[in-house]
Amino acid sequence: MALKKGSIISFGEQRVLVVAPHPDDEVLGCGGLMSRIRQNGGEVHVLVMTVGDTRQYGGTSVATVRLRELKEAMKYLRIDDFNVALKGASHLKLDTLPQRTLIDEVETGKVSIASVDPTIVCIPYLHSTNQDHVAVSTAAFTACRPVGSTVKRTPQIVLSYEQPELLWSRRRFQPNFYIDISDHLDRKIRSLGIYRTQMRNSKHPRSLDNVKRMAELRGMEVGTDAAEAYECHRFLT
Repeated sequence: MALKKGSIISFGEQRVLVVAPHPDDEVLGCGGLMSRIRQNGGEVHVLVMTVGDTRQYGGTSVATVRLRELKEAMKYLRIDDFNVALKGASHLKLDTLPQRTLIDEVETGKVSIASVDPTIVCIPYLHSTNQDHVAVSTAAFTACRPVGSTVKRTPQIVLSYEQPELLWSRRRFQPNFYIDISDHLDRKIRSLGIYRTQMRNSKHPRSLDNVKRMAELRGMEVGTDAAEAYECHRFLT
């Protein structure tokens, strides 16, 4: 399914909740969608699960720096609200926390299904090679379960987003839902550039050049200049 201009979805009427394990995951996976929703007058809210100080390939993650980059990127994309749920030692160790802790943040935290009442929820890929992504994806998938209750609403659209690192995964990402971001690719790339400490050189999957190439490849698959690809778990109209 491809969502283009004039599609059956009115982007200006959507409330989107993007659930991201770490700062920058939200833009890597959904930067074009977020830009398109906001440009059309819809709402975008971002839940970042954790950030902390840690050594990583290509450098060091410093929480204060990444939080500053997150705030700048959210301001650039004009995001309605965002929150980092768990700061500190949980970074790259979310798989060691009780799933209930993560589910509660997605369901009822400061920025959550309860506070946003989203029509669209975007979550990490269920089969990522990153343990934090798997933990957050599993929790978010559970939080989006249909319960048939007026107390807890069921999001109409639930999507797993793609990221460059998924080129190496236990199960290859198989998109069945595309969003045309031809008019928003530049804003996605610029917002990613704000995460200066996280972007890598041109040979790395997480480089600005490769993110752009991926968007162009996904666009080619559906006949547009650029697209974001998703796995759709629910599409209720």
